[in-house]
Amino acid sequence: MTVQELRKKYQLSQAALAKAVGVSTSAIGAIEAGRMKVSAKIADAIKNVYDEAVELEAKAKETRTAGRKSKTAAKESKEKAVKKAKAVKEKATQKKDAKQAAQKKTEILIQSPMGGEITPETVLEKVGKVDKVYIRVDENKAYWVKGEESGAVDLWD
Repeated sequence: MTVQELRKKYQLSQAALAKAVGVSTSAIGAIEAGRMKVSAKIADAIKNVYDEAVELEAKAKETRTAGRKSKTAAKESKEKAVKKAKAVKEKATQKKDAKQAAQKKTEILIQSPMGGEITPETVLEKVGKVDKVYIRVDENKAYWVKGEESGAVDLWD
């Protein structure tokens, strides 16, 4: 039986129980709240006065403390999971942005001194599959090399 259960069984106030066993009212309040353990002296005094054994309140306090620790641990775990999820999402966003930037092609236009523009893709279509291409806009020509062969094509027909 706890101190509080005993007090209620005999319909006593905290002050009346405290006076009967020779302790302060605040000591009884602290025991009932789990902030203080029942000492052997108090347990003996209760046994002598009421012929009742009281259990130590440490269990209640430990249970409350464990409950608080459990709630704190759960809250910390949740916060950690939220931070990790945000970090993963941010990393994925950065990776996606980097991939999009890498996929985005830079547009290159080759301008003739006589007017007109041509793209590298158009040059490659004109010369075909080759090893190297040299562009001479002053001559309006693309010179190509493929192995031992070489040639030229007009860029602007």
